[in-house]
Amino acid sequence: MRAICAIVVSMLLSCNTFADVINVPADYPTIQAAIDASSDGDEVVIAPGLYNEFGIQFNGKAITLRGSTGSDGLPTTAITSGSEGSIMSIGFQQIDPTVRDITFTGSTADTAVMTFHSNATFINCTFLDNAGFLGGGFYNLNGGPSFIDCRFIDNTATWGGGYACWETGQPEHPIFTRCLFEGNTGEIGGGMANLRSQPTLNDCVFRNNQASFGGGLYNDGDACCSQWEGNITLIDCLFEDNEALESGGGIYNAIFGFPVIQGTTLRNNTAIFFGSGMFSEDQMLPAVSDSVFCGNQGTSDQITGPWTDDGDNAIEDNCQTPCPGDLDGNGDVSVDDLLALLAVFELNADGDCDGDDDTDVDDLLLLIGNYGDCS
Repeated sequence: MRAICAIVVSMLLSCNTFADVINVPADYPTIQAAIDASSDGDEVVIAPGLYNEFGIQFNGKAITLRGSTGSDGLPTTAITSGSEGSIMSIGFQQIDPTVRDITFTGSTADTAVMTFHSNATFINCTFLDNAGFLGGGFYNLNGGPSFIDCRFIDNTATWGGGYACWETGQPEHPIFTRCLFEGNTGEIGGGMANLRSQPTLNDCVFRNNQASFGGGLYNDGDACCSQWEGNITLIDCLFEDNEALESGGGIYNAIFGFPVIQGTTLRNNTAIFFGSGMFSEDQMLPAVSDSVFCGNQGTSDQITGPWTDDGDNAIEDNCQTPCPGDLDGNGDVSVDDLLALLAVFELNADGDCDGDDDTDVDDLLLLIGNYGDCS
């Protein structure tokens, strides 16, 4: 009899561990109220619309906060805070939350979203038209968050218009996958200011950003500690049409570190003094391989400062005309481009190859027809 009772009690307790779905505003009128009512493993789902909230916190809860999306796969849920304060902050959690399908916009109070010692994951989020001092769209302090298919657009800050970070590697560093940095402005780092951090960026695009130093990206490090060296890794990324009002049109590497740049294209960036494509200070030694520097203007050299040529690089005065299907702009149509197209097939225009602002079977056939080296 006691054994049967124990089994029943165990079953009842296990039933209570099932994750709940909490809807905003159907179940709770505000996002914070829904989070407060949640438990680890729950999902808070926000209906389409614009929500005015600031200071959203997870209070240690390992949950998923999810917005809604439209037919193009982009968020239809947006949160704004105006000048009231940051929209969201996350820090010091045993298990970090996941945030997805949300646009953070219109915050003018230092930064839109801040993480502190957090490894939170952001998926398909947009950081749009925010302003602040450190990271207009996002500021990461001492954490290793992951960003997948996120967009940092039209943000402004003194350091890192789109994104800024300070001293990561305790022990994780940030990871960016298929993220876009476009139209951001800053004094230091238009798209990103990477300060004493070693993030890895895969298939990311920096376009039309502006700063005094590092139009697309400003990267620095410190020789004091191995985890704070400026050892950023860029793989299959694109820097185009960024502008430095002083030096480093695409990338500015400062102080100390060993960046790794692989399969990356820097084209049509501009600077006034040094390094229209990339500028590196004396104790920065980027290792560059399988990369293209072309059409970068305004300085005598597209690359200024020390760097290691690890092979298969090209430095050209003019860029080749991109071929249809070369979605990552690295000079060939490969399996990476095919996978990128399939990921957005009939969702949005990110895989558009024929210029009709969608991704459909015509684009797929055009990509396959151009498969291989664009030259």
